[in-house]
Amino acid sequence: MTAAASRDDLAERFQSFAARECRGVSPLYECLAGAVAEDPELLALAARARPGQPPPNMLLAAAQSLLLSGPSDEPLARYYASLTPAPLPASEAFPLFRAFCLAHRAALEALLARRSVSTNEPARAACLLPALARAAERLGEPLALIEIGASAGLLLHCDRYAYDYGPAGRLDPETSGPTLACDLRGALPAGFPPERPPRLGARVGLDLDPLDPGDPDDRAWLQALIWPEERARRARLDDALDLARAHGPRVLAGDGIALLLEQARALPPGMPLCLLHAFTLNQVPEAGRRRLEADLRTLGRERPTARIGFEWQAEHPAPLVSLTLYEGATRQGLDLAIADAHGAWLSFL
Repeated sequence: MTAAASRDDLAERFQSFAARECRGVSPLYECLAGAVAEDPELLALAARARPGQPPPNMLLAAAQSLLLSGPSDEPLARYYASLTPAPLPASEAFPLFRAFCLAHRAALEALLARRSVSTNEPARAACLLPALARAAERLGEPLALIEIGASAGLLLHCDRYAYDYGPAGRLDPETSGPTLACDLRGALPAGFPPERPPRLGARVGLDLDPLDPGDPDDRAWLQALIWPEERARRARLDDALDLARAHGPRVLAGDGIALLLEQARALPPGMPLCLLHAFTLNQVPEAGRRRLEADLRTLGRERPTARIGFEWQAEHPAPLVSLTLYEGATRQGLDLAIADAHGAWLSFL
């Protein structure tokens, strides 16, 4: 691929990010990403993100990270709702953003080389609960949960959160955790929401670069990944990190797909297995996806196994919540719902 073709591909990724993910959610990031798509210098800077990492998310998070930790009188900060209660118009921010990035190029390159986009939204658990409940109903409880791409392990505590589904009902766990509110759309499946979250008998997180919920630098990076306008997410993230710090488990470092068989076979025998991945497969090459499927078929012949995915799919306008069951030689795949990427709503298919 030529340098021009590579730059064009990167520009298209920024344009798609602005239109598909930011529109209606973050006016600032929509404006910034759209403008970066037309700026060769900033595209070259964004290209310094690690392989497999989404350059738009990484560049914007790295810039916000420097702003959050920098002096309060930085002119660009006046456009960030994360830094001021009354941000200036997003449409006027790009010239200062461009100047800030070029002035702090070395610091941004260091962040892009070291950090990755990490799971930082516990509210996604509210969208995963229908799949988890269905897996528990089919395979039995307690479930042994393994998450690939677990980051700080926030989704591993899905049985400890409270869930508020509005008129459909509320679930409260036995242990106290943050309340996750989610708007349900479409016809509800029978039995949802359940009376309680499914019980977990074991939980394991796997990640190439696990984050420590008790480490100030890791917590700061997770906060930087939250888009500026989403103030409620910041408070919820802090509560979820406190929960993860109090209860563990520590997330294991390594390639989650390569470690899956070993970690699954170390779980208590006879306990049904549930594998979870949320916004992870976009970072996995095709060969890794094929290995994941093959290993799950192997595990399904050893114990009842479920796979829950929350990923973007080209044929859907929003991320898809899917459930695949592996029981002996039988494999059954179900597309359950589409949902907001940050857990605000869930629409059953």
